Amino acid sequence: MGRRKVKPARVVYRKLGREQAWGQATIGENTIELDTRLGAKRQLEVLCHEQLHLSFPSLLTEAEVDRAGKELCATLWAQAYRRVLLEPNDKPPRIS
Repeated sequence: MGRRKVKPARVVYRKLGREQAWGQATIGENTIELDTRLGAKRQLEVLCHEQLHLSFPSLLTEAEVDRAGKELCATLWAQAYRRVLLEPNDKPPRIS
């Protein structure tokens, strides 16, 4: 039995003011969009939330995805997982 290679979602950073959302997932394209104005912890929480939408598109309700995303984020944050920008002036990649 062979192992299935996991393909990570493509993450795009842009302002999502018009969408009135912190993040959104596009299932067919395997893409996550995150608002650039989020703080580090909220960004991790929204990233977890949107990845759960991609991983389980029809198995979880929105409330279940929200709860699971917050729990996953809290666990990762407690284990000191943080986003690290290697250059002092680095910003997340912006694709318009």
